[in-house]
Amino acid sequence: MGNYRESGEVLFMKNGMKKTAAVVMAAMLMGTGAVVPAAEDMGIFSQTAIVAEAASVGKVTGLKSKTLSNSEIQLKWSKVKGASGYTVYMRKNGKYNKLGDCKGTSYTVKKLPNATRENFKVRAYKTVKGKKVYGEYSANWNTATNPQACKGLKVSSVGTDSVKLSWTKIGCTNYRIYQKIKGEWKEIGKTTGTSYTVKKLAPATATKYQFKIRACKQDDKKMNNNHYGKYSGVVTATTKKSDKITQSDIDAMKAELTAYSREKATYIKEHYTEFWKYGIDYNTLEEYFSMLENKLTPENGSYSDVYTIPFDDKNIDEITKIFKEQIEYEYKQDSNVYYVVYVETCPNGHRINPKPCWAIYFLY
Repeated sequence: MGNYRESGEVLFMKNGMKKTAAVVMAAMLMGTGAVVPAAEDMGIFSQTAIVAEAASVGKVTGLKSKTLSNSEIQLKWSKVKGASGYTVYMRKNGKYNKLGDCKGTSYTVKKLPNATRENFKVRAYKTVKGKKVYGEYSANWNTATNPQACKGLKVSSVGTDSVKLSWTKIGCTNYRIYQKIKGEWKEIGKTTGTSYTVKKLAPATATKYQFKIRACKQDDKKMNNNHYGKYSGVVTATTKKSDKITQSDIDAMKAELTAYSREKATYIKEHYTEFWKYGIDYNTLEEYFSMLENKLTPENGSYSDVYTIPFDDKNIDEITKIFKEQIEYEYKQDSNVYYVVYVETCPNGHRINPKPCWAIYFLY
């Protein structure tokens, strides 16, 4: 009997030592961030094995994300060797709450608010004796959902060289404005408000200007990885005709008067091949007209008079009509030349008109 009691006492002491060692090891591992079941939740002999397994669960690294829409974010990370699965957490009210578990290395978070920044962590776990043993948390990763599509875009007003756009407010950092230029959409500005005025457009042209916008949730990681909502619908606008004569009006008038002068240059059209520079400086009638138009100036050409159009004048159609009559008169006086329509812009006035004006010459 004595030997039996002595033997039993030895066994009890050995079991007690094992239990004590397991508890001490568990306490040490808890200090590293690993999580193990409580001692009373497992057998004495299995506890040491579970504690050892906890020590081998690696930390999740390489956590990154891809924003899928205005309500979904996909998380991805590097595989942890020997892990049974992973638990995903999202911060809310200052605490990280569990979202769910997964076996693979990606997880899609759904039903998130539009244009909202969120913070995530992930940790790996092993399943030992039916219990989850966790490794350390990954580093925090923050990203955002896309804003929703902009709505209500409209042309709220039109000027002679500007178009004002407005739209409905939504949650975002700012709005990006786009204009279709030469067949391509280009970003022309951004604003935090719900309106934007596009300026320096050509007044009263036949061009129809097209615009659209989209919302932006700006990334705070300085990686140029902003989050955008879908584009709005496209709106079209045409600028108003100015009450005053514009440079575009003058350019159009010059082109019209030049064509009219070419039409009236009957002698030139019949004899241009007889001039001594034919075959040297020009070969066609078009080349002859262009040569004189590019060469003659008030300094090297001749003219009978000079006319001015004040910047604040309004009736370009009537002025064009008067100049056509003047061209006809010039050809009646001398039909053997070609009259070049020359326009000089004089913002500080001209010698015959001190006010800002355009000076018109018929050179030959």
